[in-house]
Amino acid sequence: MKLFDENKSVSGFHLRHLLYKQNGHDYVRNVVEKVFKLWLDGQIKPIIDSTYAFEDIPEAMQKLHERNNIGKVTIDPAMEPKPKPVVESKKGKERKDSVKTEKKTDEEKSQKTDDKDTPADAS
Repeated sequence: MKLFDENKSVSGFHLRHLLYKQNGHDYVRNVVEKVFKLWLDGQIKPIIDSTYAFEDIPEAMQKLHERNNIGKVTIDPAMEPKPKPVVESKKGKERKDSVKTEKKTDEEKSQKTDDKDTPADAS
């Protein structure tokens, strides 16, 4: 419905259907040659939305899945992957917090024990 509201359409064709028709191979070859010539002559130019390294394919697929691209999403084998941000693991942080809590609890217990051993009225 969103496509309709934004006056957009999705269209395509089934290449296999064209290939298996009578003389389909010749027809497809001729069309591909015409399109390739238009590209070589600079009359048409593909719209490339973004380019990703092999290691970033999951991110590229996510972009396609969410339909956040306008044009082609390409993979470049020579491209360096994007550096991944270093994230401190929560398990380590939770572990440190629990160790601190355990220490506090032990200190509180020993303090309470010391209070019991000391008479309330020492005078």
